[in-house]
Amino acid sequence: MAVERAPPGMADLDRRPRSGNPVTGAVRGVLGLVGGLVRLITGLFAAILVVHIVLEILGANPDNGLTQFIASAADSLTLGLANLFVVGNETAQVLLSYGIPAIAWLVIGALIVAVLRVAARPRSGLA
Repeated sequence: MAVERAPPGMADLDRRPRSGNPVTGAVRGVLGLVGGLVRLITGLFAAILVVHIVLEILGANPDNGLTQFIASAADSLTLGLANLFVVGNETAQVLLSYGIPAIAWLVIGALIVAVLRVAARPRSGLA
């Protein structure tokens, strides 16, 4: 009669003490969800700015409803960084005025997610 053996390291799996309590696990789950939402929203803001750059550079019809919507949204997402640098080239001006805020939104999102990950990290219990 053959005896089935568990893979190495798996034999004591059921006897290991559980780490943390359910409340801590729930808080970590909520912080993970919030981090995902932050990443989604800041990524969406950056995408709107990039779409506006592309529409401007390609010369999209400024009377088109979609173009107007994207331009309006992009103008409200510049974080006050539009026209931070004034250059003579119109294409470069659009790239700087909307590209810098797009990068800023991605950095802001990454920083918030990093803080949430640190807050969600399990504590050792040692003070």
